[in-house]
Amino acid sequence: MNTDLAKERVQDLLRETDNAIRANPIPAVLTALGVGFALGLATRLLEIPERKPELLRDALDDLRALLSTSAKRGQRAYADSAEAVRDAVEQAVESARELDIDPVAKWWQRLRS
Repeated sequence: MNTDLAKERVQDLLRETDNAIRANPIPAVLTALGVGFALGLATRLLEIPERKPELLRDALDDLRALLSTSAKRGQRAYADSAEAVRDAVEQAVESARELDIDPVAKWWQRLRS
């Protein structure tokens, strides 16, 4: 018997709510929005706070990683090019010695004249 009484009471409440919403639609919608907003804030405040990504720190870390790999490539390329220049100069000096021409003395002679 209690279930029949409860069902009847719930149906009465639903009819009253429907009538109130139809009579005042704008306040009903604003009330629903307010309740939804309040529930959203409550659930957000009750969530376990996670580590929020810090946009600037993450961007700087990505930039450092990118520059680090570029810097390493640049250092390797510099070392390779410096070695190539050193080898070329050594070959030029050896070629000049084979020709019995001292490149520094030749250069000084050109400067003096």
